[in-house]
Formats: sequence, structure tokens, C-alpha cells
Amino acid sequence: MTPTPLVVSTPGSVPEDATPIRLGTRASALATTQSGLVAKRLEELTGRTVELVHIRTEGDVKTGSLASLGGTGVFVTALREALLDGRCDVAVHSLKDLPTTPAPDLTYVTPERADPRDALCARDGLTLATLPHGARVGTGSPRRAAQIRAARPDLEVVDIRGNVGTRLNRALGPDADLDAVVLAYAGLARLGRTEVISEVLDVDVVAPAPGQGALAVEVRTADLVSPSHEARRVADSSTGSGHTLAEAIHLLDHRPTRLAVLAERSVLARLEAGCAAPVGAYATVEGTVLRLRSVVAAVDGTEQMSRGGEAQLSQDVAPEDLDDAARALGVSVAEHLLADGAERLAPLSATVPEKA
Repeated sequence: MTPTPLVVSTPGSVPEDATPIRLGTRASALATTQSGLVAKRLEELTGRTVELVHIRTEGDVKTGSLASLGGTGVFVTALREALLDGRCDVAVHSLKDLPTTPAPDLTYVTPERADPRDALCARDGLTLATLPHGARVGTGSPRRAAQIRAARPDLEVVDIRGNVGTRLNRALGPDADLDAVVLAYAGLARLGRTEVISEVLDVDVVAPAPGQGALAVEVRTADLVSPSHEARRVADSSTGSGHTLAEAIHLLDHRPTRLAVLAERSVLARLEAGCAAPVGAYATVEGTVLRLRSVVAAVDGTEQMSRGGEAQLSQDVAPEDLDDAARALGVSVAEHLLADGAERLAPLSATVPEKA
């Protein structure tokens, strides 16, 4: 059954004769909240109504661990099919859900990302250090599980599924059977639930998933006609409405976020690792320097390997060259991990590069 679109615009705020922009989204509270933020910004930029179209994905229907369902992409395929067959004009994903292999005929941009760290939500305000011996900690992420085990080998890590509310109830609800759960800080912040956080985990303790905290706003490549230089100049200097959808999509792209997540996801791509592999990566742009650190952990948490690097970002080169520099940094860090034995620790399918 085709879902009834949810109109998120303010009545009277857009021209009545404007064609609505159909924005595809999963129907969970977090997904619709994230998509609503993008919808609001698109309305501001284009002056057009945006309708949220709920798309049911395989990850919403089936139970079991994400790895058993096929891992990365389980929440993405149905949204991309809706884009390609014309049921929606734009789709919003959590970037960490996207496979690293580009999708034919589709292009995405990355708005400025939220805090990428993970958050511990524990009973009685406990922290990772103060959880009692043998405490039960829930997560559906092998990456989080491995790093939690590395930091606290005495804890029992429990595999869990469900939406944010369901997971929180496992630790904080009246029938709680866990002592804590670990969730993405960004998701809790977007839902207005940061009061449940007992500790924001430092990236040196639990490295985030590549792209965590960022959204991917995806469109059909054929619809993303690049605005002329003059149009982009006018668009970049304007905060008003009236831009085409193509211009608005370009304006949503946040360059520092784009470079950081390109570097992070390039690590994942070079390692040929999906969500079943305990791989974390965190990149930042400070001035003209892009810094990246990546972690590969043994599933049981008994061993971790961390490597990092940085790249200079010249302001005098084309955006495509900056993208290439970010990708090259990610590949370089990944190859150092592989050369030093990362595939011995985690289920990776990449080949170890030959040493010169």
C-alpha cells in the first residue's frame, strides 16, 4: 500500500501552484526527524512544499542482527529504488548506512554533521568506568561491541535491535534487563533525548563509525544539473528562497563535513569492510589540515590497532582535487592498517598491499 505523504510545510508559506518536492524517508521517529530537518531547509531554499514519503526498508521489516540481514545497505535499497522509479525526488539517509560503493545514477551531498561520538545511556548515571563488574551493555554494532570489550573486558555485551525508544527501555525502562545501552549521540540529540546520556564516549575510547553523525541527501544524478558559476555565486550569497532543487542540493553540501566523511569512508572502502567489521574512523578539518584516525578491533575486544594521518588542503585547487586528497588520505591510512596486520584482527576481505 502506498503511504500517505506527510506535508511538513507551513500552510501559506509557499506558492500554491509550486510542485511539491517528495522526500523519501524511513518511517522511524529518528528518520522522520532527520528528514524533517532537511525538508525544512529545502523549503527555505526553494520556496516549495516538501512532502515526506514513508518508505519501508528491509531493515524495518526483518529481525535479527544487522550483519545477518546483509549489513550495510539494509536500510538503503528501498529508498534508492523509490528515487529511481520516481516515487520520490529526494531521499535522506544516515550516511553511515550507505554502502561505500557509489550507486549508479544517484548522487548525494552531506549537510553539516552533528557530533559523531557514541553515547552511553546507563542506569543511575553510571559511566563506562563506573559500571559494575559483569554489567550488561546493549548494542547492535560490532564496532561498538568490540571497543567496549577492549575498554572493559569484564562487561557482558548484549546484541540488541530496535528503534531508539526500544533500546533505551532495555536499560532505563521499568522492565529494564540491561545496565546500559550505547547509541549515537547525534540521533539522541536530534530526538531531543540527550537527558538520558550518562557519558559521551571519547573518540579515543570508542571511535565512531565512518560517516556517523552525518546525513546523506540523495537525488537522481540527472536531476542534479550543476548551476552555472553565476547562479552558484548568487545562490551562495543568498539566504532567501527561489532556488531550483539542483541549486538547493548544492547549497546543502557542507565542504568540511564532505571532506571528513570522504576520508573516513575511504578507509572502509579500502578495507572492504561493512557493518560486520569492527572498524571506526574519525576525521576533522582544522583550517587547511584534514586529520584522520582509524581503529580496527578484534571482535572479542582482545586487541586493537590504530593508525592515523593528515593531509594539507590547498585553497587554490578545484573542489574535485580536495575530494581526491581526502580519499587518498583514507586509502593511505587503510593501507597502513592492512600492512600492519589489520585483517588478522577483523573480518576484512581486502588484500594486504605489497610492501615496497
